[in-house]
Amino acid sequence: MERNEHAIKVPTTGVFDFPSLILGGKGKYVDKTDLLYRLCNDADQQLFISRPRRFGKSLMLSTLKAMFEGRRELFKGLAIDSLPWEGWDSPHPVLHFDMSRLSPSEGRDAMKAALFGQICVLSEKFGVGPLDSDSIGFAFDELIAKVAAKSPDGKVVVLVDEYDAPMTSVLDDPEYFGWMRSFLHDFYCRLKSNSGVIRFLMITGVTKLTKLSIFSGLNHLTDLSMNACFATLLGYTPEELDGPLRENIEVFAAKNGMDFAAAKRALLAWYDGYRFSPQSEAKVCNPVSLGSALKSGDLKNYWEATGQSTMIVNRIKAADEIPADLNGLAATSTQLDVCDAETMPLPALLYQGGYLTLSEVIDDTTFRLGIPNKEIANSLAEGYVSSLLGNGLSDWTEQLAESRAGLRAKGVETLLRKNLKAAFAAVPHEWKIDDEKEAKRYFLLFMKLVGADISGERQSARGRADAVLQDKSGTYVFEFKYGRTPEEALEQAKTKEYGNPWLDSSLPVFYVGVNYDPKKRGIDDPLVEALKN
Repeated sequence: MERNEHAIKVPTTGVFDFPSLILGGKGKYVDKTDLLYRLCNDADQQLFISRPRRFGKSLMLSTLKAMFEGRRELFKGLAIDSLPWEGWDSPHPVLHFDMSRLSPSEGRDAMKAALFGQICVLSEKFGVGPLDSDSIGFAFDELIAKVAAKSPDGKVVVLVDEYDAPMTSVLDDPEYFGWMRSFLHDFYCRLKSNSGVIRFLMITGVTKLTKLSIFSGLNHLTDLSMNACFATLLGYTPEELDGPLRENIEVFAAKNGMDFAAAKRALLAWYDGYRFSPQSEAKVCNPVSLGSALKSGDLKNYWEATGQSTMIVNRIKAADEIPADLNGLAATSTQLDVCDAETMPLPALLYQGGYLTLSEVIDDTTFRLGIPNKEIANSLAEGYVSSLLGNGLSDWTEQLAESRAGLRAKGVETLLRKNLKAAFAAVPHEWKIDDEKEAKRYFLLFMKLVGADISGERQSARGRADAVLQDKSGTYVFEFKYGRTPEEALEQAKTKEYGNPWLDSSLPVFYVGVNYDPKKRGIDDPLVEALKN
């Protein structure tokens, strides 16, 4: 029977309300309710979890809300439906706050009004309003107490979504950031003082930027951010691609002329690679990006749809790094668990923002970080290039377009012998290329922008290749020189045996020697030599 692909539900990409997702019938929910059951089955849990944006935190809280409200009809056929969940017989009132609705750009009074408004709406919903106090802190106390008094067991459930959203948007404004931190600290402290009547508390966010301030009032929380038991709570595992998402991947494969295995590999390369626990090797895909790819049938960067972090790009530039150099950064658990925007190390900022993930566990407290996948590598490269070159990027437009077409039609050889040289010839004189690092910076960025699969500073047993590029014709291992010769570059790659990690591949492996001549401000003819045919 021919499959009607239009009738196949795809994972949700824009619906973060669990009842709407289930009742609307237009999206697929990948069942995480067994983990949610484990998460909240113990009494009086007070929890926090951080994950990058677009990882399904809002959908998770909406699902928890429906669980505690006892809406069993929504969970028919899901794992929790057959479990002895307390909510089926003893629902709880749920106080759900969405801090992303507080917009700092509208001013401080508007911020206060927005938060007070959420409190008033909840008071009306549960029939305990109007509240006596016009102070946010006291009104929150009053709301919790009055709603708890009406609950069968005298307790409430509190869910706080994106607790840090108001602060992360003003990180570049220290004075406003300080006010915001104080304002929210007073609100969040009420959660600890009322913990005796809170059956379950879950706070989600992207960062822990404010641990020394806001979190000083919430030191009773259990932080699940690196907990091995819940490493796959948010995001899709490779096994879930084989199970609930298999039919979606089969449709994607058919559209792209692939078999299932090839399509799965391609999707994992673009959207997988996030590891959140040093005690678990489990990795997950970004669920929204993966869902977007399955819906559209295209492998591309969907991360950028939610906005590039200017601050992150500026920090990378200030550190005199290029995105490819970020692979392999070392960090300790203490550095990743900081504290304040002004002192946050670059690795922690990138890790908490989802631009880096755990790639290697050195010991119990020290990790090596890496760029998780092609989508993030693309996001970093394009954001960095736009910031670095500004309007000058238009000078490369024609060369990039021709290079992309040539790479698709004729492969790497044409790119090396024609397009790369032409691209460097088009570099405006005002662009700085004064040393090897700057020359290599433009080389790597150009290769990334033409859509090549390239990573900087790959490690072998005897050193690091400058870059590795792979396409259907083979694997190309680059050594880059400045003011020397292509022969010297090629000889170093061969002597150091940079290509050995790819010897087991079914594709041929080539060494490529590239030299930038500062006198000519251009690339000499690259030398290519086969390591394996």
